[in-house]
Formats: sequence, C-alpha cells, structure tokens
Amino acid sequence: MKTKFIIFVIAVILLIGGLGFLVNKSQGPGKLDDFAKALKSNDAVFYGAFWCPHCMEQKTLFSNSKKYLPYVECSNPDQSMNKTCTDAKVESYPTWMFKDGITITSKDNPTVCQVKPGVAGEPAICAQVSSQYYKTWLFPGYQFSIKSPTDPVKTGDVWKFEKGAQTQGVLPLEFLAQEIGYTNLPK
Repeated sequence: MKTKFIIFVIAVILLIGGLGFLVNKSQGPGKLDDFAKALKSNDAVFYGAFWCPHCMEQKTLFSNSKKYLPYVECSNPDQSMNKTCTDAKVESYPTWMFKDGITITSKDNPTVCQVKPGVAGEPAICAQVSSQYYKTWLFPGYQFSIKSPTDPVKTGDVWKFEKGAQTQGVLPLEFLAQEIGYTNLPK
C-alpha cells in the first residue's frame, strides 16, 4: 500500500512537472519570431477575425511566433466588421497587404473576375471571389486570390501588383517571405 502511494505521488509530480515544462516551452521563443517581426517591420498587414477558421490556420503556421504577427482584428464582438477594416476595403479573411504590392510568378494566365459579380461570360468561381471594389485574379497553383485596384504589370512570368493590392486566403510561409525579401526562413 505504501509503495502504491509513493508511485502515485511520483506520477503526480512528473505530470505536473511535464505540464509546467510544456507551458513554459510554449511561452518561450518561437522559431519564426524573427520572421514574424520582419513582416511587421516591413509594413505587411494581416487582417483577420477572431472567429475566422482560416485566420486561425494562418496563425497556426507561426506557432509560438504568432504573437509578433502584424495582425489587425477586423471583427466587432457581434462579428460585424470594424471601421479600420471597412476603410481598408477588406472583404474576407485572412487578407494580407504589403507595402510594395504583391508579386506572383506564373507561366499561366490567371482567371480575372470583374468588379461586379455575375458579369456574363465569367467563370462560375467569380461568383464566390468577386470583389465589390477591385478586380480579382486567380492564378493556377496558388490557393489564394489577389484583389487589386489596378491591373498588374507583367514581365515574362512575373506579375507585379502595385501597393494597395490584397491577398485573400491562407498564405504559405514561403510566399510571405518572398513578398518582404526575407531569406532566413527556417526549414
């Protein structure tokens, strides 16, 4: 009986110690801290909403480093959009904007959706992604769309969207790094 009690006490101590270690580890430095800070210092902006599952997915890519993201909360407690995001013409989440615009490399031409949804002859996907403010570009191989007040400049396979363009959807870390010229992304 005494042996079982000692084993029980040791097990409880190990469990509490293990939980303490995990809590401290999760509050320690993250491997993407410098990258998340670089996004902020390069004037990238991540617009999202507390209730948005895709925003949570985007933040999860950063693990412990998400606290350094240049995140702007767009949702009021009633889930309506706040003035900051309305003024930025954010229409869905997550949305990213970059100070120098957005660059896409694609050999294939994108699907372009006009400003007003339901334009005759547009692909069906446009009904889901069209913007009330901008044309929307969907590039093959990319899992997000780009909304821009101006058409991109195309040079070879490179499409350059000016400042004011937005991405909508979860962005891969490699794409985010490319947009700000960050070269120290951990493997």
